Amino acid sequence: MSTADAIREETPSGEARDERTQPARSRGPASPTLRAAWYLRAAALAAVVAGAAGVIVAPGVRGNASEHVVELVERSSSVLAIFLAVVLAGLVVWGATELARAQHAGVASRVVLVVAGAAVVAASAPGLRDRLPPFLAMLLSAAAAVACMVSAWASARAPHTRAIAGVLLAFAFASVARLGAWELATAAGDRASVQLYSMSRGLATAGVLFEAFGQLVAVTWLGARSKLAGQVGSTLALVGAFVITYGVARGMHSGAALWQAVLHTALADAPGVPPPYGLDALATFLVPASLLLALVAAAQPKQVVALVATVALALVSRGAFDAPLRALCGVAAAQWALLACVDERAMWRTLIDDRQRRVDEA
Repeated sequence: MSTADAIREETPSGEARDERTQPARSRGPASPTLRAAWYLRAAALAAVVAGAAGVIVAPGVRGNASEHVVELVERSSSVLAIFLAVVLAGLVVWGATELARAQHAGVASRVVLVVAGAAVVAASAPGLRDRLPPFLAMLLSAAAAVACMVSAWASARAPHTRAIAGVLLAFAFASVARLGAWELATAAGDRASVQLYSMSRGLATAGVLFEAFGQLVAVTWLGARSKLAGQVGSTLALVGAFVITYGVARGMHSGAALWQAVLHTALADAPGVPPPYGLDALATFLVPASLLLALVAAAQPKQVVALVATVALALVSRGAFDAPLRALCGVAAAQWALLACVDERAMWRTLIDDRQRRVDEA
């Protein structure tokens, strides 16, 4: 049976019917990615909201608002973080369960993603209350980076997940570069070595470039989804990130507006330690850009939710897996990218919808 016959059939009365408009019971059981669509979109949107609260709002109000407002915002941010951690842990467990039953995926890839998911969930638990010790932060980063690399390698074989594989691989390399930069900077401080510190800054620069490349792939992919929600949405997200970056730069002056002072307080240290060579502004720009692009991806209408939600979760993680919530976002994105790769129903729906969209926009 051809692809067109599989999607479009004729009823006994001779009228053509579209399989995508029929109830799920008439087409058999739904695929894992379609069953989890509501959970994936909710997790992606919650990740954006919690990320904005924890990265920008809560740190920014310190010193710029009253004590009552600061306590209220920090308490709300903590509640959002715990809620997101529970949602993401459930998503990782669900993904591991589906991977155990996914016969079309390679055994090695499934084992790695299940083990990495368990390691990230276990290592993230202590970070919900206190700052993670260095060895746990390293374990978190390494497990999430390996999961993203394995998922990217496996997902690149399917046309509908090839762009997602590029995003995951770029963020995995960014995580490895940042982890190496931090280790070299620590060794440089212990040995008072200028050479080692210079090498660590070089790795930090590579981490920023890898993250920028991953976001560029995501922008290109979003632009191909549709003219309005994809192209216009991603353009507005980049403009918004530029405005925020401008506010961070202006917030250091004494006559800065309140919103500029809040943004400067929150994102002045975004380049991290060690700082990259000459890319401080780009490193700052990538933080709000990741959240705004993730919002655009999660809100894409008429798309396979597993794909847009996976991109959104990957963008929130942005390859900085040393934080528990970002590591959970990264490993969840890796698991569900592989599940979407082996889901033939999601693949055909994506390809046919893309073709129909190009016809409508022509």
